[in-house]
Amino acid sequence: MFTDALEISMTLTPARGGDAIKIPGANVRAFRFEVHSHGFTCEADFVVSLEKETDRLFDTFIKKDLLAAELKITSHWKPANPEPDPLTLHGLVTSKSILREATAENVHLKSNPVLYRYYRVAFSDPAQVVWRQHHPYDLLVGKTFKDVLEAHKGDKITLKYDWDPLTKTFAVITVPVGMDAGGASFYDFVMWYLFHHKGIWTYDSMQNEYTISGSKDSQGAAQQLDQLDIEECRADFPETVRFNVNVLNGCSEDPKRQEAQQDQAITGVHQDYLERYPIAADFQDRQSLETERLLVREHELHLVFRRFPRITYRPGSLAQIKGGLWSDKIFQHGKTYRVRSVVMDGRATDPEVMSDHNLSFTRYDLNMESQLETPEEKWIPRPSFQPPRYPVLVEGKIVSEQGEEAAETYQIYQDADTSRDQYKVTIPLFDNQQVVVPFEPNLLAGHFYFPAYKNARVLVGLYLHRAAIERFLDWRPEARLPADTQGNQIIMGKTSTSSTALSHTYVDEKPVFKVHRTSDKDTEIITLSEGCLVLQTKDEESQ
Repeated sequence: MFTDALEISMTLTPARGGDAIKIPGANVRAFRFEVHSHGFTCEADFVVSLEKETDRLFDTFIKKDLLAAELKITSHWKPANPEPDPLTLHGLVTSKSILREATAENVHLKSNPVLYRYYRVAFSDPAQVVWRQHHPYDLLVGKTFKDVLEAHKGDKITLKYDWDPLTKTFAVITVPVGMDAGGASFYDFVMWYLFHHKGIWTYDSMQNEYTISGSKDSQGAAQQLDQLDIEECRADFPETVRFNVNVLNGCSEDPKRQEAQQDQAITGVHQDYLERYPIAADFQDRQSLETERLLVREHELHLVFRRFPRITYRPGSLAQIKGGLWSDKIFQHGKTYRVRSVVMDGRATDPEVMSDHNLSFTRYDLNMESQLETPEEKWIPRPSFQPPRYPVLVEGKIVSEQGEEAAETYQIYQDADTSRDQYKVTIPLFDNQQVVVPFEPNLLAGHFYFPAYKNARVLVGLYLHRAAIERFLDWRPEARLPADTQGNQIIMGKTSTSSTALSHTYVDEKPVFKVHRTSDKDTEIITLSEGCLVLQTKDEESQ
């Protein structure tokens, strides 16, 4: 712990419009925060006096309306040239409290006996606040993941895009995070997606905006970190991965096992990923991704501070361990590092609530620690997330453009890129969008060729980038027989007037097998019953 004089600026603003309410720096009596490259959480305690002025915050504070909070921190003893940027946190309030209301009922302030109010607010970066409460089901067909983000980001989140995979078009994108889907939120879904595709989520606390990119930003000049700022400078060496990765294709038509290697692996130690990839390009994409994700981490620094740094210092800043009182013999000397996280808590040194009231600065008892990484580090720090759960099960109806509207035809659609056969299925719940599913026997053995017919109700499993028929949900019209016949029947053909039916029923407890062919008015029937074989052909118009 150390003591330092800090200038703090805090502002609370109704997020839906209204006057900003500024809290002078010394009125912030305590704070604690964790700010990472991907976001932050913060809690601050502050006091508002009513002795000489009204409490402009109170009426806004007790409402349920959304509040935006901003906290800026710099050292009071900062250099004038160049003046460092403050460590700035913009966020949305998640919880708030009135910790204390000091009153004086027995003095002359009878009309307003409250002397001061002691408040507390907790706030976080906007995506955490908004998206952790966002639990949508959604289906996008022929869209990009950028389209998903734009559709769901809301008006409190600013996103910048610098990652080509966001613009790749997919036949299906399913957002699976409804309230009954295992607890994952939209925030979890986005973090999970970026983890599996090696995308980087970065929060700029100064600009209050996010960037999705494919590489870390190492631009900007590195500033020398004064050794007088640092109590402890520790070099940590994370555990090195000692395995290779195998990607396995379980498709029987193209079985493959492809290894991604790295120099530090122990012979025979590997992690396997097994999927079924009927399309060779999908297998190759997965192998390339797992190769990129097989990273050996660099060393990193853990700093414990003895005073607030006199330079611009926040996640993303570049700092050098060089110059001043730093020894040129230490391991870290001369190296440049990127700030990855800052954890800090402080409490006003003077416990008197009204000490330095309305001044821009005061002295705080502080704890401050930070993690830094090398600019070459490719490992990506991420917030914790809960993986979403697939599939999303919804009903659909088989599409066929063959024949008349009422004809129960089937149609095979061929993918233009892969030449694979597919069905199209309409999903009524999601605005009648059509998804493609594999043209496969499903639960039937291959020697039964019974393609799904037009408008058949099917249960569709929606996965991240694909869909599949899980099972069939209804009987074909005229296929069902009366229960008292205990019958079984197979209907083939387009309509009831152009079909062939095979049925097995019981008449007077005796089995009867019938083949019934119909073509408009022309019918042929073969009936096998107890001691009888009937062959019948008839033209209904001639009768």
